[in-house]
Amino acid sequence: MNTCFSRVKFWVRFFTFFLLLFFNTEKILAQIEVSVSYQNSFEEKLPNLELPKRLKSFLELHQLSTNVLQNLQNEGYWNAKLVTLDSTNQNNRKNIVLTIDLGKRTFWKELRTKSVPTLIEKNIISDFRRKDFLKKISKNSKNIPVRSSDIKKLQEAILNYSQNNGYPMARTSLDSVEVEETDKRRYFSASLVYESGSLIQFDSIIVDGDAKIKKSFLMNYLHISEGKIYEENTVKNAIRLLKTMPYLKLNGKPNVEFRYDRAYLRLPLKKVKSSQFDGVIGFLPRNQTTGGGQNTNGSNLLLTGQVQLHLVNPFGAGKTIAFEWQRIRPASQTLFANYEHPNFLKTSLEIGGNFNFIKEDSTFSTVERRANIAYPSPKMGKIGFFTSLLTTNRTGIIRNADTANVPTADSRFWHYGISYSYNTLDDIFFPRKGFQIQTEISTGNKNFTDSLSRSRISDTPSDEDFRNPQLKFISDINLYFKVNNNSSLRFRTQVQFIESKDLFLNELLRVGGLQNLRGFDPNSFFVSRYGLLGAEWRFYFEERSYLMAFAEQAAIRAYTRRNEPYLDLPTSAGAGISFSTKTGVFYFIFAMGNSKTQPISVVNSKIHFGLVSQF
Repeated sequence: MNTCFSRVKFWVRFFTFFLLLFFNTEKILAQIEVSVSYQNSFEEKLPNLELPKRLKSFLELHQLSTNVLQNLQNEGYWNAKLVTLDSTNQNNRKNIVLTIDLGKRTFWKELRTKSVPTLIEKNIISDFRRKDFLKKISKNSKNIPVRSSDIKKLQEAILNYSQNNGYPMARTSLDSVEVEETDKRRYFSASLVYESGSLIQFDSIIVDGDAKIKKSFLMNYLHISEGKIYEENTVKNAIRLLKTMPYLKLNGKPNVEFRYDRAYLRLPLKKVKSSQFDGVIGFLPRNQTTGGGQNTNGSNLLLTGQVQLHLVNPFGAGKTIAFEWQRIRPASQTLFANYEHPNFLKTSLEIGGNFNFIKEDSTFSTVERRANIAYPSPKMGKIGFFTSLLTTNRTGIIRNADTANVPTADSRFWHYGISYSYNTLDDIFFPRKGFQIQTEISTGNKNFTDSLSRSRISDTPSDEDFRNPQLKFISDINLYFKVNNNSSLRFRTQVQFIESKDLFLNELLRVGGLQNLRGFDPNSFFVSRYGLLGAEWRFYFEERSYLMAFAEQAAIRAYTRRNEPYLDLPTSAGAGISFSTKTGVFYFIFAMGNSKTQPISVVNSKIHFGLVSQF
């Protein structure tokens, strides 16, 4: 009876202690310090391990003891083992002491590499002999401990070299292992064995899914050709390049299949609706646009509206064709056309060109013609070179006081430049993480072509006065951070400037509107210098639909219509929604801006909305 009662008391105490320990684990362990004690060590210098000052759970204590033993074994203490775990109290603090039996430490005697092929000896082993642990072994092999991390690093370097030179099946191992023991140490020697396997060559690409893409184009774009020696980096770079193609999306994990010494890259690709169309057409009575003057052209209607057509990959070969036309105000209109041709003549080069025409309030017009050539690199991004001819002309039509005596000029600016773009976005159209960089810089000579422009520059003109060097720079950087599964943050910075001795109104940069400064009319600012910082929060309630709120702060050196410079700090903020439909993407953005020329008010607020059809 007493024995039974004693057992009951024991188990009650045990479970009470267990429950107290379970519910107070974090509080108890937060007051515990950990230290290590060694025994049976034959080395004068003991291992120096970094230990945490406090522990938060018993799981951390178990993990710590495991990591300590693994670190010691990696340092050559192959027989290291935990002997005891003692607890002591000092100054009202509990200390846990891990007592470890070190045993003999293992040192290198020799690592033989004679069986390794000459190319690997030359490209990999020789590097390790110059700057890694093999260099130390050759100088003083008796005092270099055998570290498993050193062996693993050497084997990974050899396999990586093999995988990028046609031997993805290569293997390495240690053979002819010899261990010699003395009273205090253990010495290790072995031979490094290399098995190359068969030489593998690329064969082709296998496309799974509904993507409409020509296999020949895709292989050229991804730098994969039949008979090319297999390279693992080529496969990795191909995946990076695929993420930059807006009309394709990986619908799974790519896989490399090896068949009879040939490699096939299997790509699960899904078609993405990336071509876009957006347009609205209207008519205005022509007599209302000409101030009531008599129409002499035989037509009483004036065509107005906006049309955007972007054809992406229309023929399955990655080409891009874009056309944009806008005529919101009767006397102003813009026209833009662009063409991009990747893999020109089956090379890795991409060529393209664009045409940009702007007519402003019957005051002046600008025309830019541009040709470019670029090389898309999977690691470095797209690097391009371009040449452009920008011509500006006064129309000579003065209709009101606002456009009278506007300081404009007729000029020709032929410039050459370099462009660069790079992105790591997880989705081209609806990114949640990654970054995107687009920048270009160009320089050239600007010539004034008419007598009125020359008279505004100098009273005593010379040829040098009419030929000015000019510098132009544009940069746009977007950073996306994924906050959680449903929201992300976007940070944006833009910098643009143009530098020249003489700048007229029709030569300046144009900013404002949906693309660069929301809350203001499109192209409402004439600037020579412009910088913007913006932040935007997006909440995704569907995969391709989100709510958003933003704030933007800009700093500009702007000019009035009289070409009078002034500094301004435009600010804008707003909110909106973008959601996908069966026909495309609908967006609605409400924005309010504040500047020296536009006070903040509901009357001056801007609403950007539209439905962009995707196909």
